[in-house]
Amino acid sequence: HLDVRRIRESVRERRILLRIAPHLVHPIPFVIPTYGYGAQGKGPLLLALALYNLLAFDRNRGLKDPQRRIPWGRVISKGECLRLFPALERRGLTGGVIFYDGQMYNPPRLALSYLKSAVEAGAEAANYVQVTGFLRDRDRVIGIKARDLLTGDELAVRSRMTLNASGPWVEELLRHVDVPELRPPLPFSRDLYLVAGRPPSQKYALAVPSKHTDPNAIMSRGRRHLFIIPWRDHTLIGSSHVAHEGAAGDFAVTDKDIQELSDEVNECYPALQLTRDDISFYNAGLVPMGESNVGMTDLRLAQRFRIVDHESADGISGLVSVSGIRWTTSGDVAEKAVNLVFRKLGLKPPKATRAETRVYGGHIDNFGEFSRREIRMRPFGLSEEVMGHLLRNHGSAYPEILQVIEGTPELRETIGSSTVIKAEVVHAVRVEMAQKLGDVVFRRTDLGAAGHPGEPALQSCAALMAAELKWDEARVRRELEEVRDVFP
Repeated sequence: HLDVRRIRESVRERRILLRIAPHLVHPIPFVIPTYGYGAQGKGPLLLALALYNLLAFDRNRGLKDPQRRIPWGRVISKGECLRLFPALERRGLTGGVIFYDGQMYNPPRLALSYLKSAVEAGAEAANYVQVTGFLRDRDRVIGIKARDLLTGDELAVRSRMTLNASGPWVEELLRHVDVPELRPPLPFSRDLYLVAGRPPSQKYALAVPSKHTDPNAIMSRGRRHLFIIPWRDHTLIGSSHVAHEGAAGDFAVTDKDIQELSDEVNECYPALQLTRDDISFYNAGLVPMGESNVGMTDLRLAQRFRIVDHESADGISGLVSVSGIRWTTSGDVAEKAVNLVFRKLGLKPPKATRAETRVYGGHIDNFGEFSRREIRMRPFGLSEEVMGHLLRNHGSAYPEILQVIEGTPELRETIGSSTVIKAEVVHAVRVEMAQKLGDVVFRRTDLGAAGHPGEPALQSCAALMAAELKWDEARVRRELEEVRDVFP
């Protein structure tokens, strides 16, 4: 894309994530096969790789953990390419390129780590509290109106500045202050990734050309890529992009959407032989896009975040809106938004320390050494698999789970055939504001991160939460039904 600014931002922010969340972010290699001597050949990729390596010269600055360092990208031969992926189409194959990026082990836990870090620093957080509008004093926003979704209680939160960081709901909230849409409007793409229950064949991710073009590309290889990515013991496949129309909460993924993406990846990489039965779960969401029409699949995706000072844009003071474009650069966007809030308050923004400040659970200098040391201890007789799971999800904060076991030793037991232990469920309720079964299954543990964990596992989890939150049988049934409905 020849977007030097975005590359530099992404390299810096990836480096920060690898440093501050070493248990949740790690490098992963990608293989891009090359064919012939034209757009799909080695020439364009070799040039792109050389430019990228040059622009990412400081990709590992300050990273002491060798397991978290990003290697140089390199060109590989046809033989090495086939050794890694023997089922590749051999006709015209000339080799490939390997480049490295970062992968999140558990995205919800990373989000929660940010949140817990904020609370530790003095922030107030509330779960299941929905903003319903803004408090106004003529042309000034002085806070928000909100509703407790679990009790129905209405409440008001007053503030000198309000930051609207509600993702795809940014514009919907702005209608409450008579701002019908951002200028220019903020359109969204519905992106979809499939989770295949089969284990990955390689530790390498594979990029294959899709059926769709990339309108943003300056040096185009003709088509956008589909990615087949190892993730834990599963395979991620995607993504598909479709322009979204309507309210943010109205998007849905149908069986047809899943089948179409499965058919496309099978067409692009027949060796995968993906079937509907292989799809154990999917991840989907709305991503800001550039100028594209509803129903289009060859979309221009957004290249820049947006921060709007509504006093200068709309004559409404006390309100700032922000919309990011990707996980990697979210920290940089947050810093810029918070700095603007400080300036609007007439204050000098403090020096940001986020590049050195570990997230909650991220106080680990060398994750490999940390893991080996802690696993050798085997507290409470926990298996190596369970210990590995705890360390990857909770990092240096995993002793909090052990404290729960100290009071009730039977909570060291695993749930179903997973490596999630009962103490994690109790900890999620007591410490992490888990209020519904879905909170624990999808957002506090990885019990349902890759598919249905089995009915016994859901029943066990629901029983633990019922004991903590005093649910009756009717509430347990409702919670179970809500979670079952999520799985495809």
